[in-house]
Amino acid sequence: MDRILGGTPEHSNGAPTTVALAAEVQVPRNALTQRHTDLKSDFYDRARARGQIPDSERRLRQQVRRLADFSSSGLPTRRKSPSSRSMSRHW
Repeated sequence: MDRILGGTPEHSNGAPTTVALAAEVQVPRNALTQRHTDLKSDFYDRARARGQIPDSERRLRQQVRRLADFSSSGLPTRRKSPSSRSMSRHW
């Protein structure tokens, strides 16, 4: 974690992601995302404190901006067809 945040990765590309962190410590990614969520959270907190935004958060923010731009463009929204509404009543 310190190597990535310090800019001296040895086994990864140095990106502030769980994929890079897992590669850096040479463990499977799911070990961080499922078993050691505290380490993953600590890594993201420390990356944010240094001004680095994790790639997953950056992509999510871009998607939110695109959706906000799309919704403010005044385009009509897609509505459910009558047949799909009638089917939902029978469930």
